[in-house]
Amino acid sequence: DLTVQAEALISTVARAFYEDEAVMLIDVLLRDKFLRDDDMSVRLSLPAKQLRQTLQFLQREHIVKYELVDDLATGGSQATKFWYIDYNHAVNAIRLRIYLLRTKLEKDELQARSNSYYMCPGFNAAPARCNGKYNETQAQSIVDTSTGLFMCQECVETFENDPNAPPKSTYTLQLIDNKKDLKAAVDNMRRVNVQLSSKTIGSNRIRESIFDLLQKVRGGRKSGPLSSNLPSENFSLGIGSKRIEGTGRTAGIKAKKRAQLGMNPEIKKSPVDDLTFLRNAIGQEVTFTVVKGSGARALLLATNQQRRQKLMDAAASRVGADLSVPVLVKKLKREKEEIERQKKKHKADSTVHATTLDFLEDNIGLSKIEAEFEKERQRQIRLENERKKENGNEQEERGDVVVVDDDGLEDMLSLPDEDRRAKFQALYKSEMERQAKELNLDLNAPQLSSQGEGDFDENSVTWEDG
Repeated sequence: DLTVQAEALISTVARAFYEDEAVMLIDVLLRDKFLRDDDMSVRLSLPAKQLRQTLQFLQREHIVKYELVDDLATGGSQATKFWYIDYNHAVNAIRLRIYLLRTKLEKDELQARSNSYYMCPGFNAAPARCNGKYNETQAQSIVDTSTGLFMCQECVETFENDPNAPPKSTYTLQLIDNKKDLKAAVDNMRRVNVQLSSKTIGSNRIRESIFDLLQKVRGGRKSGPLSSNLPSENFSLGIGSKRIEGTGRTAGIKAKKRAQLGMNPEIKKSPVDDLTFLRNAIGQEVTFTVVKGSGARALLLATNQQRRQKLMDAAASRVGADLSVPVLVKKLKREKEEIERQKKKHKADSTVHATTLDFLEDNIGLSKIEAEFEKERQRQIRLENERKKENGNEQEERGDVVVVDDDGLEDMLSLPDEDRRAKFQALYKSEMERQAKELNLDLNAPQLSSQGEGDFDENSVTWEDG
């Protein structure tokens, strides 16, 4: 969305070039879409005079505008001043100012690199004797015939008929080195490029590049121009901040009328709490609610060991009934062997002995897919061997461990999902009983919890399906 990119550009430019007060006001305008002139002091807890000075400065910078809106219904006046950011105007102003800034810096740097000037020693005398500062073309106007050096025009005219004239060396032009100006011009260009580029600390990006954001905001022909973000339009659509109660020019008059009519002078607060109130990217109100009883369910799951064990058993059944990667690889290998067998049979039965075109044997890239599955199978086998080696082959020595052999694997592959899940649950139950027997554990014994007994009743908590 171009509006989101425009907001990011304006926020980044504010942090790169403006003071903290201007940055704060720009962030508030981007969030709330507009600020009323008669309640912004109460809203931001700052003096109104200071806020107006900052807003007028941003207006001169072509970042902020204002519009007069009829806000009489909410306690304002018929011409309440609404401050806002015109996205289209602000982006164009930023683009123009950056172009003019870079053009000026490039011109200064080019002039510092190419131009040199000559200066008369009397220019730096105390007091100054002349204004002898000339460029290369002006310095060539008067040349000493005896030495061939350039002379100061003002000093030559002054001492031409003076019998007590100083030596010519005192008003012979000297070439001035402009390394200082060149260094300043290059340093200014470098500083501006740093401010316009992105800023990262380690792997975290603190600020986006202004150049990149300008390209994103440019968009295309189909995207159209940026929004003007007029407060009158947003106010009529219910987008933006609500007026604070008790502010505005007509707030006192409305309170008196309510008191005369016997009405409660206080307006009822919105049922939307501050903790459950948000705005999306275009300033529309978004609310969310907290489900009743969710905290009790979460606490019960965290403290009740028996309930957690049931959930663990259900999760193990759901995961174990699914076909793992090695099983899928073995299934694919069997399907591949079956395809090869059918190919050999078809080739033996064929009576056509034409030459086979090699480039048609793998025209759909099946060999690449088979190579990937074969590679995954080899990796699983290698990991399994390493696991057995680390455990000291303890599981192979036990005679009562549940192991699915090739025949059992074939049965698992051929079974439907429901039957496969039932078979796995039976194997899982027998395995859990075997482990409990070895560890001398009683699965039906009550477990201790961090909460006192009787704090929660499992049957009294409403559980979601699934």
